[in-house]
Amino acid sequence: MARFIMRDDNPEIPPPYDFPGITIQSFRLPATLSNLQDICDKFLNIGTLEERGFEYRAFLGFVDMEIVTYPRMAFAEPPYSNWGYASQQEIYFRFFVWKFVYASGVLWPEPMPQFCIPFIFVDNSWSMISGRNVIGFPKLMAQFSPATVLGANPFQISVSTPALKSHSSATKLQMEPIISIDPSSGNPQLPDGLWPWLGLEVSLSDPLLEAYLQLLLAAVPDAFATIELKQFRDAESLTEACYQAVVATRFAPSNIGAPQPLPPVTVTVAKYASLNIPRDLGFPADTPIQPLLQYAVTLDLSATGADNLFVR
Repeated sequence: MARFIMRDDNPEIPPPYDFPGITIQSFRLPATLSNLQDICDKFLNIGTLEERGFEYRAFLGFVDMEIVTYPRMAFAEPPYSNWGYASQQEIYFRFFVWKFVYASGVLWPEPMPQFCIPFIFVDNSWSMISGRNVIGFPKLMAQFSPATVLGANPFQISVSTPALKSHSSATKLQMEPIISIDPSSGNPQLPDGLWPWLGLEVSLSDPLLEAYLQLLLAAVPDAFATIELKQFRDAESLTEACYQAVVATRFAPSNIGAPQPLPPVTVTVAKYASLNIPRDLGFPADTPIQPLLQYAVTLDLSATGADNLFVR
């Protein structure tokens, strides 16, 4: 393996990272399970089952859209820990996945689920580049309105990102509104439990997964992993990648606060030719949706490391 050539202006810093005092505003939206499985099959279950030795399955029909405010994003190990720190706002959609390991011709589930984040938007360019190139998060640049969403009053937030309205030689790439959070009526119920495992009191059709889920809820783990596809396009080809890997990034939350209420809202997600989140996740586009669950929580979060699960 070639040694990475580092430049002073290169934001591709590897984990570990520390994110103290973050605030997460979470909104659970209904999704279509088959659409989520399509994402797993396209981006996580690459190659053949025999080659990679595992399979990821979506098993719950919702996604959590979360806005995260980072007061401080720090590189956790020298020499990068002496460079400085950054801050950002971020919004993403995540869903639960279960990893099945292939052994002796049979697929066996691992003891606990993980997360897939197919869409993520940030307002910090270093975070976008590092997140994409180092651990595979599909980060795009974003603009938030208001510029500081934490404590917004009224609680009305919009997020824009570069998008193409249509695929045409006459279409200009420009900032377009992609997510709108608007005041609504109602009295949302506060969930019980600790982030990110809230609201999992469901019954699964698979008896083994159901047993594992109940064990998880009885003893909530103090760590979790996200699973992403990291890839680089070959410069000489319109269709080929010169590198692909399924990457698991390990996270450790701590000092998790109790969930706090958020004002009732609706969430509207737009569709574009270059970015169609509603189609991919399986909910109506350009339509106000009442969240199934919504709350805010504060915590400290560390990205402790990453593992290449499968490389080709």
